[in-house]
Amino acid sequence: MSIILLVLFIGMAIGVGAWLQKRAGRVPQEDRAGIRAPSFPGGTFAHTGHAWVDVIAHNLVTVGVDEFTKSVFGSVEELTAPEPGSVIQQGGKAWNLKRGSRQLTQVSPISGRVEEVNRELMQNPKALTHEDTQKSWVLKVRPIKLKRELRNLLSGELLRRWNQSVKEQLVASLSPADFPVLQEGGEIKPNLGEELTSQQWEKVAREFFG
Repeated sequence: MSIILLVLFIGMAIGVGAWLQKRAGRVPQEDRAGIRAPSFPGGTFAHTGHAWVDVIAHNLVTVGVDEFTKSVFGSVEELTAPEPGSVIQQGGKAWNLKRGSRQLTQVSPISGRVEEVNRELMQNPKALTHEDTQKSWVLKVRPIKLKRELRNLLSGELLRRWNQSVKEQLVASLSPADFPVLQEGGEIKPNLGEELTSQQWEKVAREFFG
């Protein structure tokens, strides 16, 4: 009888030990296959050339025009962008905005291959004023060196402070003026560009877009 109890005890101990070992060593399926899902920073980042990057996945981002550009440029009549398959570089030419004789070529906030162009914006550039980045993006890009280049961009509190600094610089640049630069609440007037003269726009373009 004692031998039977001893055998049962040993069997239970082995079973419990195996279960604990399996639980402690449990890893995701992708790790057992030797593959880890890559980690990457998420969220929205901004380039000092006034373009943003929205990270969708480690291998896909959307890029677009920031609110400052939309405010000071005025309504866009024509938007030209690189075709899918084109390679763009961080800090290199990305897309061109046109309104009458006013033109602005913006730089790309990220390097990569263009996967898709927002055709709705091409047909109706005024839709750029949409605040939802899921609708106002210009390009979908497969980034080449996402993690490294995101370090060159602004996000979070640093981005908030930079936006505030740019706003203050704009107010100082256009003062004294015959019209208010800021709307009630302290934000830049969304239609400011409609009120800027050619000389004022040229000054803004030089100081803020290089």
